[in-house]
Amino acid sequence: MSRNFQIYRSSAGSGKTYTLALSFIALALKGGRYGYEDYYRKILAITFTNKAAAEMKERVLEYLEVLSKKKNIDGILDWLKQDTKFNEDTIFQRSAVIHKHILHNYADLGISTIDKFTYKIVRNFALDLGLSHDFDLEMDDYKIIQPVVALLLSRMSDGGGDLSNTLVNFAIQKAEDGKSTNIEHDLEEFTQQLFKEETSKYTDGKILKVKECTQVRNDLQLTKNRIAKKVQALADDVCDYFNINGLTNDHFLRGTYYTHFANNVGYKKDTKWMPSDALKRNIANDEWYANSKSDAIKELVEDCKVDLEKFYNDLMNLLTDYNSVKAILKNIYSIAILNELIAETRIFKKENNIEQISGFNKKIHRVVTNQPSSFIYERLGERYNHYLIDEFQDTSLLQWQNILPLITDSLDYGKSLVVGDGKQSIYRWRGGEVEQFFKLPSIYNGADLIFKKEWESKLNTHFKQYNLEHNFRSRRNIIEFNNQFFENTKNLLSNDVIGIYDFHKQGPSFSEKGGYVHIELFGDKSSFKELIIEKMISEIQKLTTENNYSYNNITILCNSRKSVSIVAESLSLNDIPVISNEGLLISKSDKVNVLIAILQYLQNVKNDIAKTVITDYLFSTILKNKNLHALNINLKTDKGFMNILNKAKIFINPSKLLQEPLYEMVEQIIREFNFKEDVYLCFFLDFVLAYSEKEGSSLTEFLIWWEERKLKEAIVVPEGTDAVRIMTIHKSKGLAFDVVMIPFNWEDRKKVQDIWVDTSNHFNKVLPSALINGNKDLETSYFKAEYLKEKEMSLLDSLNKLYVAMTRPKERLYIFSKSLPDKMPNDFQKKGDLNSFLYAYGTHFPIIVGDADMMHVSKVKNRNTFSISKRNKLDWREVISLKHTAEEVWDIETLNAKRDWGKLLHLALSEINYAEQKYEVIERMYKAGRCVKEDYEKLKVSVKKLFSHPEVIPFFTDEWEVKTEKEILMENGRVYIPDRLLFSKKTDEVIVVDYKTGAKKEKDKIQITEYADALKLMGRVDVKRALIYTSDPINVMLL
Repeated sequence: MSRNFQIYRSSAGSGKTYTLALSFIALALKGGRYGYEDYYRKILAITFTNKAAAEMKERVLEYLEVLSKKKNIDGILDWLKQDTKFNEDTIFQRSAVIHKHILHNYADLGISTIDKFTYKIVRNFALDLGLSHDFDLEMDDYKIIQPVVALLLSRMSDGGGDLSNTLVNFAIQKAEDGKSTNIEHDLEEFTQQLFKEETSKYTDGKILKVKECTQVRNDLQLTKNRIAKKVQALADDVCDYFNINGLTNDHFLRGTYYTHFANNVGYKKDTKWMPSDALKRNIANDEWYANSKSDAIKELVEDCKVDLEKFYNDLMNLLTDYNSVKAILKNIYSIAILNELIAETRIFKKENNIEQISGFNKKIHRVVTNQPSSFIYERLGERYNHYLIDEFQDTSLLQWQNILPLITDSLDYGKSLVVGDGKQSIYRWRGGEVEQFFKLPSIYNGADLIFKKEWESKLNTHFKQYNLEHNFRSRRNIIEFNNQFFENTKNLLSNDVIGIYDFHKQGPSFSEKGGYVHIELFGDKSSFKELIIEKMISEIQKLTTENNYSYNNITILCNSRKSVSIVAESLSLNDIPVISNEGLLISKSDKVNVLIAILQYLQNVKNDIAKTVITDYLFSTILKNKNLHALNINLKTDKGFMNILNKAKIFINPSKLLQEPLYEMVEQIIREFNFKEDVYLCFFLDFVLAYSEKEGSSLTEFLIWWEERKLKEAIVVPEGTDAVRIMTIHKSKGLAFDVVMIPFNWEDRKKVQDIWVDTSNHFNKVLPSALINGNKDLETSYFKAEYLKEKEMSLLDSLNKLYVAMTRPKERLYIFSKSLPDKMPNDFQKKGDLNSFLYAYGTHFPIIVGDADMMHVSKVKNRNTFSISKRNKLDWREVISLKHTAEEVWDIETLNAKRDWGKLLHLALSEINYAEQKYEVIERMYKAGRCVKEDYEKLKVSVKKLFSHPEVIPFFTDEWEVKTEKEILMENGRVYIPDRLLFSKKTDEVIVVDYKTGAKKEKDKIQITEYADALKLMGRVDVKRALIYTSDPINVMLL
């Protein structure tokens, strides 16, 4: 029997994409019962990201094209011959046929992201899910979160109330925790919890309302106070016991037991109540006194030991209750507003007919996991016989369970395979469940699945496992170093997950010899980052000047965006070119910040902070010989600030600037302030333009948007640029680089995530679930198991992240971290910091493997490049005139076309409905570039003269409803477009008005009569005609 459920456990650089692409091609070449030409339509390859899907499509088409030309690269021919059992000619011939068919039917090539496939299922099950058939998909959760939070805050009342009080207390709690005092930001961050897959099992049931949570809080506060009194009473009892039995500090090992109960337990700060690790260890090891103590002391302690143990156990029981209550109380306001956020989210999505991708898996789970596969295929309109799933370790629980009915069904038709690497599972925060890959073919956490037993049986029957054990990426020294490094560090993991690092060792048979590893620790708490940056700069300069490397051969991988920004800024200041979508933030530019200050000033000319930023910039660039103190005094008045600008040769009119479209306003500011153009300004202008096109030109709205986006928007440098790449480790997944540097100590990460816990069996069973902060006190609480599990998974996350980073380099690996502490904590190795992992590997630093002088052999790539010189920004009004369309403004019958004055006047009159609008329309036309200054002045004169004529004015009063330049479609297909139609608001009278700029002609009457007749055919009876001749002399002819 064929084992069709094949699992490939891969490691970094082991040819995962290669295996997937060739497996896809092999299945397509073999075909099915009805041939092979279009059998690729029966294969679905599922990847995790759009980039991975694009890479796999490219690889499949590249290999098919090569084979269709009877060529061979990367050993693909031998691989396919072994898998398909076909000879070369058959492979070449079939590849050519399949390649051609795919090119003609590209949309049928089934290589997709899992989100896209899920979306397809949701679309087909929309009715079953209670969704509108035309719902809009929102990929960015923030675009739902922001308005939902705004709606919630809008319900706050000045008079108080349960919701208002809860929101205020929520903000106070966040401030006390050392977080921001911006309640809107905190709520937006908290609301993200609603869109996490693992949250649904805690929020789908009963969530308490604000009033109910307030009552729970009051009850818990009383419980907490009662427990505190019991702790105090216990402390008193123990101290009395000490006195009665003559026990002192000297009777106990280092006095820890006595000191704790006499001085700490019952102390007003509850943080002191928890026994120290030393005391816990002494009692666990039954060590009560030092061996050097007298027999009398030992005998006394032994006689009292049973009582002393009971006191300790009583304390730990009380602290378990106390810490549990305290954990819930700390987040009770978050729990209280959770239901309100859920309700607001549902209302917003329903009113706007929006669904988000993050909620799809939950929506379809109940439908597809309770249906036979035939029912699902019937809805999808197609059947897949083979599934190839990439990056399985990042697949969420629901994503896997939702396609399980299709996977298990496909095993009867042929091979399906799953490829993953548990060591590269670094997206747990996005729902990835590494344990379900580790435990395959068993179905992890699938107890609620109706068909679990049947599916699991089929997976087990067809299960076959392969290990991709060779590394094709890195040089031998790097492979061997990483093998030993992770052999040592995997022992930090618990027994539940250590198996993820089984088979982590890679064979170097296919790798080049050599390679260089350099690990070094630096400095103290305050200066280690500066020392590391200096070292990286020094190494980069050495590599580029002595070892034949280019800047673009070097990549620096950081743990966080903040670290990326620090490194990018430091390297830039040292004239090292960098590429970083995350590090080169536009907001880091002084010019951009001054630009924003100018926009803030235009929004509010009383904004002293904005004026101070502008003045400080002018003092540092243009007004260096002025007194800064005097300038700061002068800027406080409108006149004084304008004088400062004038001294700098800057002459702006705020009211006139505000009339400009946003993009043009920013362009004019750049010209007026004579900012020298650089990459930051260029990208800022791009973002202004993108914002304007999508959101409009509101300055206030743009400034709000900028505050939200300024820490995200960054310049993007083309990939071909010779520059050092700097990125987060998450962004580097799937990539490879010649040289990799890993800096700092990863102390800026969140050590333990917030934890959802089931509280339905505690606290009088009134609170179904809660979100609590992860901290060490939870080790002594009802939630110990959940906390230890989260701590264990956080350590795995950090080790996996280090694995990803250390397996990116091809030739050189550098790790620069913080020096080890002088006093080593007992749990140091499990802290999850970079230097704690290094310490788990070895204690003597620096560690150097390989030849530091190894030369890089560059692979020259021909690139067509060009450079542009910087240019000064010009005012477009001074160099060009803009038109909207040639037909409206220009007569283009000849090469020497002249401006058609009649058409320009027609255009102006078509936009004037009523006489009082005349100057507003002309002004708008000029600002929009529809006419030049000369014609603008001429229009004002001509229109003023026209509207001064007593016979013209009656056609421009508010007693008419006005239609201008509207098409009338006749039965014969002919179209009439009258200049102006006037419909009386009081009677059935209609007047057709036509403007003429030339001399009177008989055909003018014929044309307007045709317009009138057309209206009569439409049912209008009282139709009058008016010809207005606009040239001197002005003449109105009523027909």
